[in-house]
Amino acid sequence: MFDSAVPSSPLKQTVLDDLLISLGQNRTLWAPRTEPDGFCRLQLAREGPLPSQSTLTFIPLKKLLLPPREAVWVHRDGCFHAADEPEPFAVVGVPLCDLQAIWYLDQVFADDVPYRARRAKSLLVGMSCEPGLDCRCDGQLMPLAGDIFIGQERVWAISAAGDALLRESGFSAPVLDVPLPWPEGTAEKRQDLSGEQFYSAADASIWAEEGKRCLSCGACSVVCPTCYCFDMQDEAAVDGTVTRHRIWDNCFFAEHGEVAGGHDFRPGRANRLRFRMEHKFFGFGELRGQNSCVGCGRCRKACPVDIDLDRIAERLIGEAAS
Repeated sequence: MFDSAVPSSPLKQTVLDDLLISLGQNRTLWAPRTEPDGFCRLQLAREGPLPSQSTLTFIPLKKLLLPPREAVWVHRDGCFHAADEPEPFAVVGVPLCDLQAIWYLDQVFADDVPYRARRAKSLLVGMSCEPGLDCRCDGQLMPLAGDIFIGQERVWAISAAGDALLRESGFSAPVLDVPLPWPEGTAEKRQDLSGEQFYSAADASIWAEEGKRCLSCGACSVVCPTCYCFDMQDEAAVDGTVTRHRIWDNCFFAEHGEVAGGHDFRPGRANRLRFRMEHKFFGFGELRGQNSCVGCGRCRKACPVDIDLDRIAERLIGEAAS
């Protein structure tokens, strides 16, 4: 494990071009592209120039490491068969907040075989970005994953693989401890909601008010880079082959909290909204206490009724202080 993110010598465009070209050798190359409909998506970079800075994609990078639908195993001719081995790939133009999100998913899926197989075949290259009005990223929130980060004047190695690739591309050994170029002023927009303020407000009126507006569409969870709920479904073919698929699930769906016997642990949209906010602000399982909202603002943009967890937090903080 490469523990520190250290810069190499100042950037030279010709060396950088060679580096980006080398990324596509023996790897499928992905990059953010804004399409005619105005949405930015990760696309296969088969032709055209690679990006010079990161752009926030509508669906985050998690879709390549935790696909919306993937075969986990196949049972055929009386035997179980593992899923196909993933192909190596690289993603260029990842924003810093998404590199944090991948670190979070790395912890969640530390023992998950399909995820680790894809992660081992990935090479992630972050780039500087222009933060939008909804950005609330924070460099102190959690560590970064990834391999290389490219700024306006410098390039950093984040992993041992990234360090080796940089040296092969002609970058000299690091000599200065230069911090990564996090956008200024974005972290100050975050709401510092304490656990005491949140848990003491279980009966606050805002849950019912926002729950009435919520459509339970789940768009916020789909676009969130750290949401990872999934379900398992078995599909039987007429020839007797059975395939187990892992598919994205969503805590806003009515059946998400249902168990055998018909009991629902989270009946109603207000309960599901509070459940999601708890996990975004205060983590879950072994990551309890780790805020998992990286401040990308995707959920606010995707919500058709403008539900904003930070706005809810601001009101809870105000009510606790009154």
